[in-house]
Formats: sequence, structure tokens, C-alpha cells
Amino acid sequence: MTTSYTYTETPNAQEAIAADGTDVTFNPTAISVRNASMYYGEHLAVEDVTMDIPEHSITAFIGPSGCGKSTFLRSLNRMHEVIPGAYVTGDIRIGGADVYGKGIDPVLVRRKVGMVFQKANPFPTMSIADNVLAGVRLNSKRISKSQANDIV
Repeated sequence: MTTSYTYTETPNAQEAIAADGTDVTFNPTAISVRNASMYYGEHLAVEDVTMDIPEHSITAFIGPSGCGKSTFLRSLNRMHEVIPGAYVTGDIRIGGADVYGKGIDPVLVRRKVGMVFQKANPFPTMSIADNVLAGVRLNSKRISKSQANDIV
């Protein structure tokens, strides 16, 4: 048996009414991607992604090695563009804000959209202790040496 739904847009959520009259509310969109493609110079790595990821949901990207999963994920917090010659086309919005919009600071985007890598990927010009403290220092006003030592 297939259930059909009728969708209507509301400011904060999508609501659906099932065929049996039951109201169903879906989480609002946290991430919206429209026609996004990722490039390394002239090489098209990921082509024409369009998707919505609802708030408070778990989304998995699965596929073989080299298919573009990490490239796509890096594009969400603007880490893709730190690779020389790499760029993104299309529209990526998080919480309604265009993360590649004019005047948007990539560091502020990365404060809201973090990454956890499969393999350790420390900043090469910093010590391991400084790598551990990088996020704290970026998001805190100041911490004492004893606080820094406790964190490390």
C-alpha cells in the first residue's frame, strides 16, 4: 500500500496531510543545495547536486572511493575553495544564508559548519597542541595558559 501526501510550505516547516487525513510535520530545511557543481580547475568533480537536508536529521553519503563525497562535504563549509584552482558553482544555503554569497566570511561559515575527517589532518604550520587549541582560540576571546594546558 502506498501512502500519498499533500505538501504545503509554511515559514518554518513543511506540513503534509496523509491520504487518511493525518497531519504530518517535517523538519524545516537546514541545508539547501541547488544545481551545485564542484571543480578542481577545469576538472568537474561533482556535477549538479540538488538536495535538501532537514534540521535535526542524520544524512549519510555513501559511495565508492573517489566519487565526490568528501568534495561535496567540503563545499558545505567552504573548505573546497582553499585548494588552489578549486571552485563551486550553484547555490548552497545553510539556515537560508547563501554560504558563497558576496561578503560572507568563510571563517564564520566554518564556525557553524564543522568537519570531522577520517584521518587526522592537522594544520601543517602548527604544533599538535596548537592544532588542538585552534577551534577554542577561534571561538573564545582569550584563555589562560593553564586553561590551554588543561584542554590539551
